[in-house]
Amino acid sequence: MDWDPDDHLLPDELRDQEDQAKAWYDEPTRVLNRKLQDENLRLKRLLRENGISWDDRLVKDPNDSTKLIWTETPRKRTRTSGAFKLLSRENKHLPKLPIEIQVQILEYAMTSKYPIVDPLCKSNREAMSATEKARGNQIAIGFLATCTAYHVEGTRFLWKNNTFTFTSPSNLRNFANLSLKYRKDIEHIRLRIIAKYYDDEPRKHVAPYPSMMNAFMRLIKIKTIPRLKENTLARNGFRSYTWDQVVDFLDALRPPYDPNHPKGKPRPRLFPGLKSMRMDFVNFPDNFLTPSGGPSLHNLSSHELACTLDKLQLTGIPDDDWGYEMRTELTGMVKDDGIVTLSDSAFVYTGNMLRSMEFSPHWQPEWRPKLVRSWKALAQEYIRDQKAKGLPPPGRLGHHHSKLPSAPMEEGHPVSQWRKRRTLWKRSLITQEIDTEYREWLEFDQLTGLPIKEEYKPALDCYDPKDLVCPDCDVLHGYYNH
Repeated sequence: MDWDPDDHLLPDELRDQEDQAKAWYDEPTRVLNRKLQDENLRLKRLLRENGISWDDRLVKDPNDSTKLIWTETPRKRTRTSGAFKLLSRENKHLPKLPIEIQVQILEYAMTSKYPIVDPLCKSNREAMSATEKARGNQIAIGFLATCTAYHVEGTRFLWKNNTFTFTSPSNLRNFANLSLKYRKDIEHIRLRIIAKYYDDEPRKHVAPYPSMMNAFMRLIKIKTIPRLKENTLARNGFRSYTWDQVVDFLDALRPPYDPNHPKGKPRPRLFPGLKSMRMDFVNFPDNFLTPSGGPSLHNLSSHELACTLDKLQLTGIPDDDWGYEMRTELTGMVKDDGIVTLSDSAFVYTGNMLRSMEFSPHWQPEWRPKLVRSWKALAQEYIRDQKAKGLPPPGRLGHHHSKLPSAPMEEGHPVSQWRKRRTLWKRSLITQEIDTEYREWLEFDQLTGLPIKEEYKPALDCYDPKDLVCPDCDVLHGYYNH
């Protein structure tokens, strides 16, 4: 089924004011403050009904029997007096297990084999698949309330051993409430970016979805959130929140404010130890969205968050001009010699629910890996060799963040058969499982950045550094960029 964008109404990119206001109102700290205020009012009303004052300054008679006096000093529970006693072998109420075994059990109980969706926030069930909704509790969180030692050790295992999925920029930003000592150990996260559409008229919208292999299922119905039509100069009609939502996700990864941070030192990012990230784009159709992001996206991905990741996984990005620009900008977050993997959509939102594409009989996922700026080391080596020979290099190296570190070499890879051809081994994804990710060793050509699929042949075992020089712009860059 052919789809012509000229025959359909395309949305205008705009952040929705009502959604932004609701996100501000539902922020966890404000929700907690409202609950505490309501609780204080109930307690004051209870004291007032029983003739008890809640303020000692309002009591005129010092001998008033309603004045509460705390005469007994409570015993302070410490890890030595309470928690370690529970872990000791002499405690008859617990099994006589060595502390090392108890710690292993605690670590197993605090580790989930599935990603945890929106930690520290109220779950958004519309952004969860049916499988995720049916799982229930994935960890034995009750361990943390057993004793102080279990709480301290279990909390560390909880944030270090699990993978987390964030479905909205506000939920990701609220994660800054967690202490930095736990956030710094998180190395991999997932961002589930679900496109939102709004309309102030009751009309239907359809769009092509690239992962629908069946021609009869190619067009999907776009769910629109109804909005009131206002007689103002504000932008009305069919609107979307897609590319700007990507900008908001990246903005939430910036360094949060910490009043206790020492002066004179740069503030760490939300995840200082982040090494890899997966971004699932949901309901981002081809040739349907209007461009947005602009300088904000470039400043975040290519400057503030530039060269911070070893691996980046992208699913569901549109295969059009604006999707290509988005992929190019997001690649700026990956270090030199890092790897970016692309694939079809992992989810689709249709029928008022989020569906996993792995259950579709027409879903044939394929990861397309590529090294990022792997040619750069070859270009610098070529320049040094030319200078050592006293010859000027035929070309110049462009600006590519040369002072930042490259992605580390991965150990344990097979032995390469190529001798002259410059290659690099990386563990790359081979299946697009939502819950688990299987990887295998792939050998990449550093000149093109693409995996080598040919069998070894002496005629192909060659490397010409002059291929780095672009004949059009006389700039050193990868052959794949020509």
